[in-house]
Amino acid sequence: MLAREFSRAECARASWFVAARNVPEAIAKLGLIGPSDRLVVRANDFADAFLRSFGSRSLTFAQDVTPEAFRAATWAPVHPAATGSMEPREAGHVSYADGAGARFDRVFWFVNSIGCRGLAVPDLRAVAEAAREAGAMLLVDNTVASSFCCQPLALGAHVVFEALDRVAEGRLFSKAVAISVARDVVGKGRKQHAEPLAHDAYCLLAQRLGGEFSQVRFNVAEDDLERIAQGMETLDARMQRHMDNARVIAEYLAASPFVPRVAYPGLKSHPCHETAARILQHGFGPALDFELPYGVTAGGFLKRCSRSGRSYAAGGPHTRMSALDGDDGHYIRLFAGVDDPLDIVDSLDQAMRLYCNPPHA
Repeated sequence: MLAREFSRAECARASWFVAARNVPEAIAKLGLIGPSDRLVVRANDFADAFLRSFGSRSLTFAQDVTPEAFRAATWAPVHPAATGSMEPREAGHVSYADGAGARFDRVFWFVNSIGCRGLAVPDLRAVAEAAREAGAMLLVDNTVASSFCCQPLALGAHVVFEALDRVAEGRLFSKAVAISVARDVVGKGRKQHAEPLAHDAYCLLAQRLGGEFSQVRFNVAEDDLERIAQGMETLDARMQRHMDNARVIAEYLAASPFVPRVAYPGLKSHPCHETAARILQHGFGPALDFELPYGVTAGGFLKRCSRSGRSYAAGGPHTRMSALDGDDGHYIRLFAGVDDPLDIVDSLDQAMRLYCNPPHA
């Protein structure tokens, strides 16, 4: 079964597939976050998607990917966009199990294994330990990294989500998200111990999706399931090429006199480089962000760059760039494909020189 195979790759107790445009929509579609729950999110490049899906009544945004930032946001007032009458929360003990003594019925923390502006990599072990102490269920979006590059469940996360575009080589007819839940007993021998929050997470998901390896798929088409299965057979080899190519492109951009800033966890200048070296596997992910020269807009640059790949499907074999802050912004997010990175570098170089050293009339 496909779910069993995916679960094995994620080191999970069980996995399911849900038709959804993105991870926030998948969480909302399943109804995991109730009106009396608190969802703390660090995803400043995806904040609009969370606000659309949850309306901000139970939502707060952490200011960083650190445990301290999540603790602070757990008891912060609701997002300023909230229109309801929810009062700011006071500090106190958070307990998933003891609803009567807690200010929230449940608390969820959400973070990307690689994500946010600048592609931060959280210390998932530390965040998971802090979540356990706070009684918060840790949800991790592993879309950018994939199971080949990161294993959040092995690092202490309770639930992992992954949009499946890259797994299916960009060939999905409709968007789909995989959901995997941690085992509720971990370790061996004397080190074996129970994980109550993982058990609670499984119960929440099983109520909505069925038991382990259930056939319930929330309307993911059979053809798309076949594409996912085919993609899983080649995922490791493809992800290694995605990550190797991303490193080549990042190192070129970091050396370019035209580029003010490059954010890639594999560069020693990245603030999360040491953490990424401990948390990630086989490389530093397939994505990078870079700032454009002064006066150059993202929309204009992408039009000038012959290999921007803006029209290609997400997660496919071709390098794909997008405007991180919209066409009028000045940042580009690049997902490396399996195509020749030197061709991409040449295209970037020509576009940069056209802006910075325009030909004389």
